[in-house]
Amino acid sequence: MIRRSSPRAQFDVTLLAKVFASLLFVVALAAAVATVQSGEFDSMATVGGSLYVTGALAVGVLFDVTDGWRWQVAFFGGMVVFGLVEYASSDDLYSLLMVAAGAAMLVALAVDTRSK
Repeated sequence: MIRRSSPRAQFDVTLLAKVFASLLFVVALAAAVATVQSGEFDSMATVGGSLYVTGALAVGVLFDVTDGWRWQVAFFGGMVVFGLVEYASSDDLYSLLMVAAGAAMLVALAVDTRSK
């Protein structure tokens, strides 16, 4: 027997996801403001990338468009570019993992779109 979740539980999870994505964007925005105020302009690529990725995530979750292929291309493409910029500036393994994950999702999206 399959037990289905109540609509109230689903609403709470959706609301929680929207709040979390919004908070991520607010934290990225606060970090951007702090970076600009401190005059550390050499890290503006990191700030711009984090604003783009968290902003795209917030827009996708708030407007419920994460299933659309345009949003997916924009988000995962942003992950790839952001990861490459981060790797170029820090040689961090996490950045390469972000590039690999974003690229894998773009390839999967391309294969899925082509098979339709």
